[in-house]
Amino acid sequence: MMLMTPDAWVRAANPWCGWLRFVLLPMMLVPMWFGQPMAAMMLMMAWMMVPRLFRKPISDTAWMTRAQLGMRIWRSRPMDDPRPLLMWCLILLSLMRAADTAGGHRLTATLLYAAAYAATHLIFLARTVVVYERRRDGDDQEAPADPTEDADVEEGETTDGVS
Repeated sequence: MMLMTPDAWVRAANPWCGWLRFVLLPMMLVPMWFGQPMAAMMLMMAWMMVPRLFRKPISDTAWMTRAQLGMRIWRSRPMDDPRPLLMWCLILLSLMRAADTAGGHRLTATLLYAAAYAATHLIFLARTVVVYERRRDGDDQEAPADPTEDADVEEGETTDGVS
C-alpha cells in the first residue's frame, strides 16, 4: 500500500477488496506450512494486485470502506503519535511469528499468532474508522484534504459494487 496511486487507494476502499486483503495475508500461512514459499509469494502478489480488480466504492457506509479511507488519512499525516505505528508493528510481528511457526509445523502457536494478527488488525482498522469519521465530521483540524474527493464517494448511498 506504500506505493499505491490515489486511484488504487480509492479502489482499495471497496469493502470487498478490504476484506479480501484482510484474509489473504493469513492465507499465506498455508503454503508456508507445506514448505511452498513461492506459493506464499504468489499470494502476496495477489494481495498487492487486488485493489486494481475492484471499482471505487459507491458510498462510505461500509465499515471497511471507512477503515481504508481512514488508513489513507493516517498514512498522510506526520508520525507525531506513535500508537498507530506501534499497532502496525504488532500486526506485522504477529504475522511474521505466525509464518515462522507455520514453517516449523507448530499448529497451536500458528493459530494463536494468526488470531493475534486478526485481533490487532481489526483494532487498528477500528481506530482508522474513528480517524476517518472525525475528518468527515470536521472534528479533525490537522488532517489533509478529504480523500473521498478523488473517489466520487457520496455519503448516504447504500450499495457497494464489484466490477
